[in-house]
Amino acid sequence: MSAELMVAFILFSISISITPGAGNIALLGISSRYGFSATVPFVFGNAFGVIVVLAGSSVGLVTLLTVYPDLYFAMKLVGAAYLLYLAWSIATLEVGSDVSVSRSGFSAGVLIQILNPKSWVASLTVFSQFVSTSGNYLVQVMTIITIMIVTGVMSMFVWAYFGTMLKRLLQSPRQMVLVNRCLGGSLALVALFMLNQTA
Repeated sequence: MSAELMVAFILFSISISITPGAGNIALLGISSRYGFSATVPFVFGNAFGVIVVLAGSSVGLVTLLTVYPDLYFAMKLVGAAYLLYLAWSIATLEVGSDVSVSRSGFSAGVLIQILNPKSWVASLTVFSQFVSTSGNYLVQVMTIITIMIVTGVMSMFVWAYFGTMLKRLLQSPRQMVLVNRCLGGSLALVALFMLNQTA
């Protein structure tokens, strides 16, 4: 990978990691409710999910989604259903409850990545645009995964920090319920947007 291609990829990686999406919106909801430290398992689960998606894409699993559109559609339905479940969980969370955060831990972070068919399609874009045929393929794949993980984790921690700041700004249980409903609604919109997209 040339220096110019590396800079372009780093900028791409930062922009794709910091923009609002299902994982970042869910993360904002978790951190605004439970605080920064509760997001760590979710962040690492999400990072592991990115590794699974990128590694799978690098060995050709995206081809399966292209060759078998029914598989893509099924994945889209399951992913949207999971996002709607998370959206409902966030929107209906009772402020005074002692709900366990285990549902929003490592496995939730992994699932939100690997059940999102757009993650798989985006990873195809990464490999088709940022891998040079003149370089060592394995080294380039490892470089891409490393950069995506570093920028992704840093971006997720930024979102988690904003969630904890949001929690500090909210002065009443009523405000927290309103924020939970807005975050749950935003995540539901992301799920509906995913359902409406084509491959």
